Amino acid sequence: MKLEIFGKNYNPSDSLKTVTEKKCAKLKRRLAKDEDAQVKFTVTLESDVYTTDLTVVTRGITYRAQAESSSPFDNVDTVIPRLLGQMRKQKDIWGRDKKGAPNVYEEE
Repeated sequence: MKLEIFGKNYNPSDSLKTVTEKKCAKLKRRLAKDEDAQVKFTVTLESDVYTTDLTVVTRGITYRAQAESSSPFDNVDTVIPRLLGQMRKQKDIWGRDKKGAPNVYEEE
């Protein structure tokens, strides 16, 4: 898993980077099988409002979550559970059986 932290109109502090890496441990568990997964945090500051975008690209699937507040640390706490919920929902959808009865062929 490759983690990148960017800032637009804002330089992410070392403490924000440390907290982000620590919180991304939950994502690492989900992405353990995919070493090529890319995780991008983008923190934008516009008129005292921090916007945090989290984008995860893994196996050709893109997950994205966004949060806005007056603190970038609060955004990290909001964005990661949102993204994990998307990943969980996608896993549930793929794990379901198709509608209808399964085809059963008897041998003659």
